[in-house]
Amino acid sequence: MITHIRMKNFKSWKDSGEVELAPLTGFFGTNSSGKSSLLQMLLLLKQTAERSNPDEVIFFGANNSYVNLGDFREVIHGHNVEEPLELGFGCKFQDSFKIRIIQRPNDYPNSILVNVPGFNFKTAIKQKEGELNIEDFSYQTSSFNLEIVPHESAVFLGRERIGAATEIQNCYGVPETDEFGELESNRLWQILKQFSSLFEKLFTHVHYLGPTRVHPQRHYHWEGTHPESIGERGEEMISVLLSARVDQQTTPYEGKNVHIEERISAWLRKMELAHSFAIKRTGTQDGRDYEVRVQKSPDSPKVTLADMGYGLAQFLPVLVHCYYAPEGSTLILEQPGIHLHPKVQSQLADLLIEVVTERNLQILVESHSEHLLNRLQRRIAEEKISVDKTALYFCRNDEGVSNIERLKMDELGNITNWPKKFFGDEMGDLFAMTKAQMKRQKRADG
Repeated sequence: MITHIRMKNFKSWKDSGEVELAPLTGFFGTNSSGKSSLLQMLLLLKQTAERSNPDEVIFFGANNSYVNLGDFREVIHGHNVEEPLELGFGCKFQDSFKIRIIQRPNDYPNSILVNVPGFNFKTAIKQKEGELNIEDFSYQTSSFNLEIVPHESAVFLGRERIGAATEIQNCYGVPETDEFGELESNRLWQILKQFSSLFEKLFTHVHYLGPTRVHPQRHYHWEGTHPESIGERGEEMISVLLSARVDQQTTPYEGKNVHIEERISAWLRKMELAHSFAIKRTGTQDGRDYEVRVQKSPDSPKVTLADMGYGLAQFLPVLVHCYYAPEGSTLILEQPGIHLHPKVQSQLADLLIEVVTERNLQILVESHSEHLLNRLQRRIAEEKISVDKTALYFCRNDEGVSNIERLKMDELGNITNWPKKFFGDEMGDLFAMTKAQMKRQKRADG
C-alpha cells in the first residue's frame, strides 16, 4: 500500500505537501486543477521501474506508455529548467521484507538481516546542460536511512558514510551490473540492489485504468494468454476473464470464494446495467474467437456488447479491473463513472468499498462525481467503511499553481470544510431559477 505522495515542481504543482493516502482515496476538483497529475507521478515512477534502465534517469514516456509527459521542460513547473524535480512517496508491505546489511566492507559473511515493513522514498532530478542528473535520493525505513548524494560522491547509512555513488544513474538506485560478481561484497552495491528490487516489486502491484477505454467489439480473439492486467484502456478485458475462467480464479465475498464472472454478473444486475452477461465461443474453425452476449432484461434478446449502450462497455473494464487485480494491489482509476447514470455512479462507491474491504485493495480514484461522494458519505454514516479508511481531497488551481485540501469528514459522514462551489453553484442556479419564475409569473399576472 502507498501511504503518501509528495511532489515539488511537477507540472502545476509547486509543492503538493505530503498527501496522505488511505485504502480508499478520492481526488476531486475542477478541470485542470492538478488532480490527474497526482496520479501521473506514480505512473511516471511505475513506467520508469518497468524499464529498469540504469542508464536512464527517468522515463517520461512514449505513445504506448501509461503517461507520455514529453521531456523535462514540459514536466517542470513553470517550464523553469533551473529548478529540480522532486518526487517522493511512502509505502508499507503486507509482509515485511528483509534487507541484508554488510557490516564491514568486503566482508559479506559478516552481515545482518534487517526487517523492512515499508519505506519512504524521495528523489531529486535536475537538468544541467541538457542532461538529466540525480541531485540526491534516499530510502528511509523504521530501522535506518540510506541517503545518496551523487554530486558529492557520498552515501550515508544513518550518519555513517559508507561509500561513493558515482556509478548510480537511475533515479531510484538501480546499480551498475555485477556481471563478474566483483561487486557482490560491496556494501553500497548490495544495499542498493535490494532496495531497487523492492521499488520495482512495489510498482508491479500498482495497476492503472485510464479514462479513455477501448470500443466494444463483436468478436474477440484469445490465444490462451494470461495477461497480468486488463491494460490501461481495458484492451485485455476479455482475455483476462477467459484466463480467470481457465484458472478457476475466485474472489472473496461474504466469507466465501466466488468466481470472478459471478461477482461481475451480480453487480451488473444490481446496477440494472444488464440481466445476464456471458462470454461464449463463436463457430470459427480454430475455436479461439469469442463474443460477449448481454441480456438487458429477462425478456429481452441477448445481444453483443457492441450493441449495448456505451456506458456499459465503458464501465465493464472497471468491474473486471477491480476483481482481476491480485488481492493487496493498488488500483489507479481515472473517471471510473464516466458515461454512467447518476444512480450507477452512486453504486460505484459501493463497489469500491466492497473490493477495498473484501479484497484488501487500495483504490486511488480521480472523479467529478458528486453522486459517488454522497454515497460514500452515507456508507460512512452507516458504518460500511470507517472514516479512517478513506481520504478525500479537493484540488484547485490558483493562477497556474495547484493546491490541495483534505476534506474533513467525521464519523457520521459530514464534511466540515466543504469547499465553495465544490460541484458548481447548485444553490445559485436554484435561486436564479426561482427568481426568473417569479418574474415571469408577475409579468403574466400583470
